[in-house]
Amino acid sequence: MGYNRGVSQAERIRAVAARLKAEGYDTAALERMKSTLDVEANQRQLEAEVQQEMAFALGRTGKKLEHALEALAAAELALEAAALEELPAAEALYEAARVAALEARRHYIIHREAIGIRDNRDVPDRYPIPERRASHR
Repeated sequence: MGYNRGVSQAERIRAVAARLKAEGYDTAALERMKSTLDVEANQRQLEAEVQQEMAFALGRTGKKLEHALEALAAAELALEAAALEELPAAEALYEAARVAALEARRHYIIHREAIGIRDNRDVPDRYPIPERRASHR
């Protein structure tokens, strides 16, 4: 059997496996060999696994952003309910939560860009973060 240019290794292996099968060598070992050496199928499986992991990772980053926004909303409620003597601490807590939410949103945008989502113009509208509040001191 000569070397065929333009024929992939997987195609040659499949051809050999088909010839062996036609000659009566239809065994479980032959099937395992065929599936193990099918480079294109392994490549497709690996690509699918990588895409799935990328989607899960982006989901985790999105959850972190949602948690940061929930903490910001809680800090805002605490600020609005704070008594005069509690205002400085409540303001500091609110500002820290706001900065954390901005950072989480920035990480989310970076993650989206890293996996190929380049248009992030809608992210600030979907995940709004209020401007810094004026101090009541």
